[in-house]
Amino acid sequence: MINKKHLSTILVAILVLGAILYVGPVTMAWGNKDDSDEDFEWVTANRIGNPDAEIVLTANIQRFDTLKTPFDTKKEYIKKAATAWAKEHPNVRIDIEVAPAGQTSMTMSKIMTQAISGNAPDFAHIDSFWIGRFIDRGILQPLNDYLSQETIDDFYGFTKKVTMRDGKMYAIWAQTDARFLYYRKDWIKNPPKTWDELIETALAMKEKHNVHGYLAWLGTWEGAVNGNVWPYFWAQGGRIFDESGRPVIGEGKNREALINTLDFLNRLVDTGAAPRMVASITSIDPILAEAKANSVAMVANGNWFYDMLLESVDNAEEKWDFVPLPQMKESQRANSNGGWTYAVLTDDPVKQELAVSYIMAVLGSKEAMGERCKVYNYLPTRKSVYKEYPYFADNPVQQRFAKELKYGHARPSNSLYGEVSDLVQKELGRILTGQTTVEKAVDKIQKVALQAWKENKR
Repeated sequence: MINKKHLSTILVAILVLGAILYVGPVTMAWGNKDDSDEDFEWVTANRIGNPDAEIVLTANIQRFDTLKTPFDTKKEYIKKAATAWAKEHPNVRIDIEVAPAGQTSMTMSKIMTQAISGNAPDFAHIDSFWIGRFIDRGILQPLNDYLSQETIDDFYGFTKKVTMRDGKMYAIWAQTDARFLYYRKDWIKNPPKTWDELIETALAMKEKHNVHGYLAWLGTWEGAVNGNVWPYFWAQGGRIFDESGRPVIGEGKNREALINTLDFLNRLVDTGAAPRMVASITSIDPILAEAKANSVAMVANGNWFYDMLLESVDNAEEKWDFVPLPQMKESQRANSNGGWTYAVLTDDPVKQELAVSYIMAVLGSKEAMGERCKVYNYLPTRKSVYKEYPYFADNPVQQRFAKELKYGHARPSNSLYGEVSDLVQKELGRILTGQTTVEKAVDKIQKVALQAWKENKR
């Protein structure tokens, strides 16, 4: 027979043992274990989150924001940021379709077709100059319910001219760029501020150092107009479309501004300030090669070119510097700013909120934007990042980049922009190769663009 003293001892032992056994499941249930205990990866090339999650979102994302990026630093950032979000949303999974590199038009057209037929991804990467086409078709969802007014106000004005309509924000523009004139500061004491000064300086450098005076990518592609036509055209007050969306690029003062711009680019080649090969350059590689070989005095290119110079050219900081693009008149100033946006297409409010939550956590919040733009070598699109995030706030070069965003312009959110851009690209190539005159080219651009607008209105 067990006495009371022994019974008490046995009961205490049972209680203690029960408590010990109970601690394990509680600890594991709350997730206080090493990631190594998981039997799955939180982030893969085609999935973010728990593979067994009940809520599933779909997304079409450009390769550079997935684990398929070829750059280890970007891959590391995405994995870390996406994993953190996924662990905060353990019952959500994002299935990713990775867009093929270099196929922007095809991917944008595919997403639009999917949306029209009712099977679009829940959210997607949308190139900034395609946003207007998506908004015009009523495909994108307004995001104001998920963003504070303070957040919306923090974005630079040129981004909101594209992403907003009637006070509603339809996309989050998370990174941008800007264009500059890079010059050999060890050769050029006073960098040019006007077109005439640029041509004069380029010819002098060509004569003195037996190098290319000036290089830019003026081949037939979007980069030619975005980097070498629009900044000059906009600085003169030029407009591509009027308020109704009608093309006016070849009418009145706009015609004059475009003629001035294309004539300047033609003069660069005709005078020998730039070699004729610029008419076929559509990538950074030949330009960077000339810089590495000390064979060019000036280059028109984006903010990304600065780090490329530092990495590729010996003693680059002693040789190269940058200034705003020279304009027709010294008093004029404008820039062209590109970049990608994220937009939400699903009409499911639960998925909308989750999509915006992911976008902000990985690239849209001040903290995420600062870190991602640092890693990716992008320029932030929120003003506060340049004031609060140390890498941008304390970096003199980044502050110089930021100043140019005050003069920023985005390609217009008009569904006809792509056609107009293609027209300008092709006519610029014909001008530089002597196949047409500037005036004839501008008149053709206006005529074809206007006809396309009329057909779209039918």
